[in-house]
Amino acid sequence: MRILRALLLSLLLVPFPAVAYDVLVLQSLHEKGYDEAVRGLKRSCQASMRTLVLSDYLEADVVRIVREEGPRLVVAVGDRALAVAQRLRDRPVLYMMALNAKPARELSTGVGMLHEPHRYLSVFDGLGVKRVGVVYDPARSGGYVKRAQQLARRLGIDLVVREVHSAKETPAMLESLRGKVDAVWMLPDLTAVSPASTEAYFLFAQGERVPVVTFAEVYLSLGGAVALGIDRFDIGRQLGEMAQSVLSGTSVEELPTQAPRRALFKANDGVLRRLKLSLSGAAP
Repeated sequence: MRILRALLLSLLLVPFPAVAYDVLVLQSLHEKGYDEAVRGLKRSCQASMRTLVLSDYLEADVVRIVREEGPRLVVAVGDRALAVAQRLRDRPVLYMMALNAKPARELSTGVGMLHEPHRYLSVFDGLGVKRVGVVYDPARSGGYVKRAQQLARRLGIDLVVREVHSAKETPAMLESLRGKVDAVWMLPDLTAVSPASTEAYFLFAQGERVPVVTFAEVYLSLGGAVALGIDRFDIGRQLGEMAQSVLSGTSVEELPTQAPRRALFKANDGVLRRLKLSLSGAAP
């Protein structure tokens, strides 16, 4: 029944809408975070839009749709949508909610999902920890970690890094940090942090009595000490401002990729008390 519904929806994909529009929004799937980001986009960009949710269709010929309907700009929401949008050759693309996005062509830019390193480093500095363990995949987060190391040195913080190239390597790399770190920095790196390895971070932290600073509030319930989350609605607003600029004549090449401008700071007070740590002055 679900397959039949998807097939019928695919057949209803009309290439010529009744009204012309400026922005084609490609959304990977129906998901609360994506929906919030799109609402933010529409709040700050007043252009006419059409939203196409890729999960509703067995196959959507986006290249044909763009050619025949002629939107001036494509916005990709999520990794799948960005991969589809990258096939376009003659249309500017803005992206958001795509983890570790690495645009493959010049006509794309957007808002990433990683906060600037200084936001996290200010937390470690405020907590008074000087040796911070980081597990990462250089193919995904290498450039980010290199920038973080440069900033950390200025603050007198030593990033003790461990590289992984597959998710199964993470527990062993965490074990290699025993006795060498005062805190763990959990990056949104799909190789270093996976469903199979998440528990290893908090078992390590519990055994070593060190805090885990992470990127999502959900990890606080597992034993994380501090989370710097993203504001999805504000990311949408931020991208909407970029979209408005492009539609007003600014070329995509003139717009560098932006980090989220707002961090949602949350702390697990119970964990901090247990570790005898204070957050005074640590919030970014």
